[in-house]
Amino acid sequence: MGIEVKLDPETSPEARFGYELRERRKAAGLTLAQLGARVALTGQQIGNIERAERRMDEERARLCEEVMGLPPGDLVQHLPRRSRSNVTFRNFLPWIDREKRATELCAYEALIIPGLLQTQEYAEAICRGVPGTTPEQARETVEARMHRQTILRRDNPPYLYAVLDQAALLRPVGNEEVTRNQLQHLLAMGRCPNIVIQIVPLRAMSTSGLVAGFVIARTAGDGDEAAYIDAPGGGRMIDQLDHLERLKAWFQTIRADALPRGDSLALIEERLDQKWIWS
Repeated sequence: MGIEVKLDPETSPEARFGYELRERRKAAGLTLAQLGARVALTGQQIGNIERAERRMDEERARLCEEVMGLPPGDLVQHLPRRSRSNVTFRNFLPWIDREKRATELCAYEALIIPGLLQTQEYAEAICRGVPGTTPEQARETVEARMHRQTILRRDNPPYLYAVLDQAALLRPVGNEEVTRNQLQHLLAMGRCPNIVIQIVPLRAMSTSGLVAGFVIARTAGDGDEAAYIDAPGGGRMIDQLDHLERLKAWFQTIRADALPRGDSLALIEERLDQKWIWS
């Protein structure tokens, strides 16, 4: 166990927030790892915040309040002022809990690889390209995305059914090395027993999935279902039954145009064998 660094809360706004977070976490009986797991951060990242080596955004601070049973604003009031406007995770944090509890995930993307299957370098290239995103926000988004992927490596991982348009294989992201590494990773993930990847070939002439990417999460036992739909400026989570039924039908319609699992993996291999053309 590492030695706990003592902070003088009067040295800076960041030190004050780190001090207050640590006091509340201990009072709630949570370890660094336990709190981090509930707010989509690692224990090390929580520790960095408590040592004033990293800032926390307002949305995560509010989630910490909820997790630790604190009154609204009890922790947020101690945030450094510049951290209170960070809304990177405004609509995404509620989804993270649903995704972690899911036993089955159905994902669709038309132009990029789904977040749960992205490499870090690929995700960095995607996040850096979002207009108005600061380097710090891009870094935090990538870290959160990589942390989300741990659900696929845990004991009893969820089944992931990922459908991609062939255009996602053709689009270069970052550079040639980043893109090729991403496709090799996609191929390796597609061979996992709990992951099924299917590609909608261009020859299918399908237009069903050209509107937006989305993920549907289902939890066995209680049958709880929810979905997250991507959108410019921030996506949204839905759990209304009528909307979910339409989205599930939409996924099956897209999937009906996709190649079988084996043929899809062969198509990824074929793309890796092709010479890359950059224009």
